[in-house]
Order: sequence, then C-alpha cells, then structure tokens
Amino acid sequence: MGAFVLVIGALLVSAPSAPAQGDTPVYAIGARDILAITVLGQAQMTGDFLVDRDGMISFPAVGRIRAAGLSAAEFEKGLTTILTDGYLKRPQVTVEVKEYNSQRVTVAGEVTKPGVYPLRNDPTLRALLLQLGVLGPNAGHEVLVIRQLDAPESVAAGGGIPTDTEAAESDSSTPGAEPQQLSFSVQRVLAGMDNIVLRNEDTVFVPKAKLVYVSGHVAKPGPLRYEEGMTVLQALSLAGGVTSRGAEGRLKVIRIIDGERKQFKPKLADPVNPEDTIVVPERFF
Repeated sequence: MGAFVLVIGALLVSAPSAPAQGDTPVYAIGARDILAITVLGQAQMTGDFLVDRDGMISFPAVGRIRAAGLSAAEFEKGLTTILTDGYLKRPQVTVEVKEYNSQRVTVAGEVTKPGVYPLRNDPTLRALLLQLGVLGPNAGHEVLVIRQLDAPESVAAGGGIPTDTEAAESDSSTPGAEPQQLSFSVQRVLAGMDNIVLRNEDTVFVPKAKLVYVSGHVAKPGPLRYEEGMTVLQALSLAGGVTSRGAEGRLKVIRIIDGERKQFKPKLADPVNPEDTIVVPERFF
C-alpha cells in the first residue's frame, strides 16, 4: 500500500501543479474532508470517502492512499494512474471535495454573520468577503487577518503544498510566537487590487469604523465616519459646510504622528487620515 502513496507523490514531483485559472489558489485536501469520487462504471469504487486524521482514504481494492496536501485534480490524476496500473482499463475518474472540514477561519467584528467558515475552492480573503456580503452597519474601511506565525500553510498559491514533515517543522520552529496581524483595505480587496490566501485557523476581524472630527465654524461640528479616500473638502461637506463666520482659507488639520500632536495647513483636495481633527477658525471681519 505504501507503493500507492509513492505513485501519487512521484506524480507531484515530476509534474508540479499548474496555477489555477485566473491565479486562483488551489485548495489542499486535509483531514476530515470528504471526497466525492466517481469511477465510471464501477459502483463499488464510487461514493463519498472520508480523509482520516492521517490524511489517508481507504479505497476499494487499492487500500489506503494519501490525499492530504493534494488538490482534488492532483489526487484525481494519481488515482487514475493507480487504477490504470493493473486494476482497470482506461478508468474515467473524477474527484471533488464534497465537504470542506479541515481548514477553517473565524470571522468576527463588525459583520452581520460572525462565526467559523470553511475554506473552499477559492480560499482567499476576497472570496470570503464576497461570501459574507454586506458587512455590519458600523464596519470600518479595513479588515484584519490575524495569524499564528507557527501555523502551517493550508493552501497553495502558485507554489508547492507543504508536506507533513514541513508542516511539523513549521509548528516546532517558532513555538509560542506572537500572532501576526495583517491589515487590508476592504475596498481594494473587493476591487481585486489586494488579496491574501487565508490559512487554517486564521481570524478575519472587521473593526469598527474610525472617525474624523470637524470642529469650529461648520454647520454640524462633531465626529464623522471615516471613509477611505476621504478628502478635507468631503469632510467639510459632510459637516454641513463652512458657515459665514468660518475662515476656509485658514483651515488646520491636527494629526497624531508617532505619538505627537502635529498641526498643518491642508488643501481642500488633501486626503484625511482616521482620527484627524479639521479645525475651521473664525474669519476676521
């Protein structure tokens, strides 16, 4: 039976998996996944097969075959080769992941549907955000991916899938490492400008919206919800505009930089940062 595992492994060495269409990362099969395998004309070889905790499936007539770490297409190719070698003549095999149980992420924060989500065929942040749909009413402009640095990669992104040995080395190389926090613009991710391949046990957290403050001589002074790309002019407009007593030509922006309070004179087209304060002083008559 070990020979059968070697056959699939040899296929991967001699023919590395090509990047999926559109550079979509390839889902790697893992323990507790369920594979739907069809062998045309072979009822006893067709059905749902559980990937056990060792990453193997038990297949009729063949025995135990390693599935973990392979894409469905790679496993399909390897199983076809095995069945061709002394079992069936020109077998027609299809393999799909029926249940994704091995790789999951936790979604929390300002979302309408928090919880645990399985990683599927497209295990990227963009795919997850599209699956979540409309975020919560207080959701901010960014999304955080919180990752344990000693967690092995769960999917391939145009590269190889870690072996069991590599995963074990990764687990033992940085014990107790502090989690890594990666920040992404929701707008840029949904537009396809930024993205990341999620890993098993990542946490995807959507913080509350940050604020911009407008004070002084505007119609509605106070906090405003920060929107990505917001300019000074847009902030003033949202605050109801500068009143007749306001000096638009002497605007000030107060910003905290490296823990210090800085003040500068902006142009109306300048972008604002979260937590900026725009001050509209009184005009001189």
